[in-house]
Amino acid sequence: MPLNDKLRELRKEREITQEAVAEQLGVSAQTVSKWERGLLSPDILLLPKIALLFRCSIDSLFAMDAAWSADHRREFEKQIHDLHARKDWEGIYDAWIREIELNPDHYMNYADVMLHVLRKELFDDERILQMLSLAEHAEKCCTDDALRNEIYRIMLQICAKSTNEKIKRKAQYYYQKLPMIQHSREIYAGCVLSGDAYDNQIKYNVIYFINLAECAVRQLIHPDMPPEEKILRYQKAAALYETVLDGKYGGFWDVPLLGNYRMIASLYTQIGDTENAAVYMQRIFDTVERHLSESVKQDISVLLHATSLPNTTPAETSVKKLLRCMLKEMLFKPYSREIADLLKRYTDRYPD
Repeated sequence: MPLNDKLRELRKEREITQEAVAEQLGVSAQTVSKWERGLLSPDILLLPKIALLFRCSIDSLFAMDAAWSADHRREFEKQIHDLHARKDWEGIYDAWIREIELNPDHYMNYADVMLHVLRKELFDDERILQMLSLAEHAEKCCTDDALRNEIYRIMLQICAKSTNEKIKRKAQYYYQKLPMIQHSREIYAGCVLSGDAYDNQIKYNVIYFINLAECAVRQLIHPDMPPEEKILRYQKAAALYETVLDGKYGGFWDVPLLGNYRMIASLYTQIGDTENAAVYMQRIFDTVERHLSESVKQDISVLLHATSLPNTTPAETSVKKLLRCMLKEMLFKPYSREIADLLKRYTDRYPD
């Protein structure tokens, strides 16, 4: 569709006049009329304002969405993979920024680069200010509520890590932006959904709140607590996932469960309770073993298929990292042979 027709269509969809468009953009109504008749093209500097006004991407104004092919994305992902293999964190950051500059309306890229900054602790002021600029643009232009909230969630953590007090105060801003649980629209799903759509939403709600509750229980664990009390808290956190998984393959959801088992086994070892430590080590081995069998992997919890919570790290990557860490810990030395054997078989099954 030619640009003039696209501008006219977008204006009519918004149900606003040429005069209103002109006022918002700081041009005359005659100029807007010429744009829509194809007699004149908007100045390039006005394109971001036009996209913002019509709540669309700049690419879509020129039908450029199709130009960002699957081949381009595959090449970019390979570039990121190669940089990650070299542990070139700065290179990964620069690559994401270039990709965003090329395609500024794909807001998942914003969340990805922000997550990279958070995970690799790239907390210099200049970089955080750049992230704040991206977040501000996403807040104005991104129409995907879930993605916008994910950006708020990541920026909250980034700003909180800053040593710059002005930036640190922005964490409170993003905290307030996140929807409160008791105001969540999901509890009213029955008012607007029915059938499979309703069932899937309820399943999603169950997983979402279990995940939230598990995180909250772990946050109640303090370094100065007695080991026995820590064990109790970790057991409660693990039990939340055990309820949903019911002894079945969990993939991504096995990762936090394994983390809880690891901490429980470690704490039991610290206090000399080798019998209970062995129980939880066996739970770790059994959980990881389920990942090595294709037939077992087909038997998943009925709740899991309905979930779509953000998952940017494959379960296999996290499980291998956990096993490697356990091999280095003195507390798990009595189990080093079993851990090493399991890690080898797991790595053979899921090579780096």
